Parts: sequence; C-alpha cells; structure tokens
Amino acid sequence: MVLLVLLPYWTTSAEAGYEMVLNSSNVQVVHNAPANSDVLNLSLDVTNTGDSGTCDGDGESDDLLETGVHVAVYQGTCVGFLTICATGPPFSCPTRPLDFFVNPYVEHDIGSFSYGTFFGSNPPGTVASKIVALATPPNTCGRWTINFQATGLNLSSITGPKIGLFVNEADASSGIGDASNNCFDVNATVGNGIVKPRRGVHRARR
Repeated sequence: MVLLVLLPYWTTSAEAGYEMVLNSSNVQVVHNAPANSDVLNLSLDVTNTGDSGTCDGDGESDDLLETGVHVAVYQGTCVGFLTICATGPPFSCPTRPLDFFVNPYVEHDIGSFSYGTFFGSNPPGTVASKIVALATPPNTCGRWTINFQATGLNLSSITGPKIGLFVNEADASSGIGDASNNCFDVNATVGNGIVKPRRGVHRARR
C-alpha cells in the first residue's frame, strides 16, 4: 500500500514528468583499474515545468542556472529503487554511487546569452559542470543543456546500461515520495578506460 501511495509522486519517465522533463541524455560510465577512479560523464537537455506544472509565480526558484542541480545515479530502474525504499526499513534507500548537489553555478551573461560553470571537490575526485540556458518553452520555467563530469568515483555497482538518473533542483527536497524526486530510466554506455602500455627500458647506445 505504501508503494502505491508513493508511486504517483515519483517521476519515472520524461513522458510522465511532474516537474522536470528530460528531453535527451547521453550517459557514459568509465571503469578504471585503480580503486575509486571511475568517471561519470553526462550530457543532458532538461526542461523545468515548475511546481504548478505551468511555472506560474515560480520565478527564479525553478531556474536551474540560479538554484543549481542535484544529480544522482543508480544501477537499475527508478521503480526498483523506490520499491526498496518503500518496502524496507525506514530510511533504507539503496546507496547511490553518485549523489551530488551542484550549487551554486557561477553565472555568466553575454548579452541575452546566459550560462553557468561549476568546479568543486567530491573526494577523492572532482566535479565539473556547465549549464547553458536555452529559449524558454511556453508555460515552463526554462530549458537548459547540462554537461557534468565526476571523477574519482566507485561505479563498480553499475555494470549494465539500464540506470536510474535523478535530476532535480539543487534546493529541492529529496525525501521519498516528494514530487521533486524526478527519476528517469535511461541507457548508459558502460566501459573500461584506456590503459596506456608501459614503456620499455631503453638502453643507451654505445
């Protein structure tokens, strides 16, 4: 019963988007040999419809360039993640190998063109992100492209292409059942990093 109550408030596809719409995504997971050295690359195109669904009166509170963005990934489907959260012990949601809040972006304005940049620490790695404001579709709070890279991760749990991608405003609640939990089932490209061959010892010619 708990799961049935929570599901209507949990976005699991772009078509069913409550607040955030994922127009397109390109997700790359790179596994590297040393521990905690995996890399996640994201290229996203998102639209925010606001809390009301039409952005009426929401203003900058739903502007991702102003508020930042919360990004998380999970191996499996969004419904699978929520099922574990809803049926297990309280506050027992699975650990997400990346759960990061980009906030704030440093905003840059060039005429009518606006973009934001971010660089921060996520030990033992870093996170870099760039957001670019696109033309705002009617009855929405805005549309943006987001490039995101996180290094120094342990993504060993992500072994297949199907992942749950969470994209929310950085100042939104992440409580289970809250409508701000926009999760999308997407396919990721998962592979190993390039290992450079060791160079042999060159003996000096006599």
